[in-house]
Amino acid sequence: MFRIISICLSLLILSVICLPLSAEVSLDMVAAAWLFDGDAGDFSGNGYDGELQGGSFVDGKFGQAIQLNGSNEWVNIPTRIGSFEEITFTHWVKAAGRVGGWRVFFNNNGWKAGDIHYQLHPNNKVEFSINGNSGGNDSFADFAFTNEQLDKWVHVATVYSASAKKIRFYINGELDAERDWGGNPGVLDPGRIGDWGGSRQWQGMLDEFIIFDTALEEGQVMDVMDNGLETTATAVDPKAKLATTWGSLKK
Repeated sequence: MFRIISICLSLLILSVICLPLSAEVSLDMVAAAWLFDGDAGDFSGNGYDGELQGGSFVDGKFGQAIQLNGSNEWVNIPTRIGSFEEITFTHWVKAAGRVGGWRVFFNNNGWKAGDIHYQLHPNNKVEFSINGNSGGNDSFADFAFTNEQLDKWVHVATVYSASAKKIRFYINGELDAERDWGGNPGVLDPGRIGDWGGSRQWQGMLDEFIIFDTALEEGQVMDVMDNGLETTATAVDPKAKLATTWGSLKK
């Protein structure tokens, strides 16, 4: 009996030790965040407040969301955010039109070396671009925003690591595609949410638009998706933050 109990305890301890650690999300992982709860302020406190060019605030996934008309409304981000070896975008979107056309999430103004353009391509797939990146400027998700997704909330997360030369796309918290791609850091200079140079406007709603300066794990993506940044980030003691790297991503 003692031998059986010892074996069972050993197996229990081993199973606990082998459990994968899922790092918590803390606010100091956030480069910029626009929750669109009645304004375009940067929730991160880093000062990247947006400037509204039209748009209206409506009920969103968490609190309010911004609604853009697809023609002459967007959010200006007038300040350079920085250069990123690792970066994650997470956001809720509800497309209302422009299927088969360019639809911008966040594009730098212009298109110079290092610039990030993040949008829906006319093939209706999420496109993440870094000008001059190794292996080509662009990488694509598999999921397509067709007529079937109109007027439905969809959560999108895009995770890029220059050092690992990897990009991952998540749709509604689940891995959609993983690519070997890149190697160059991406730059976020002044740009726009929902527009590029007076074209490619987003038509529909955007909510919880967050940029992290690290490569989030799948569990972290789901946490932000399910609970919203305000609840997820403020529930974490910053002193207990665990460092996150691409190598710690769940298999």
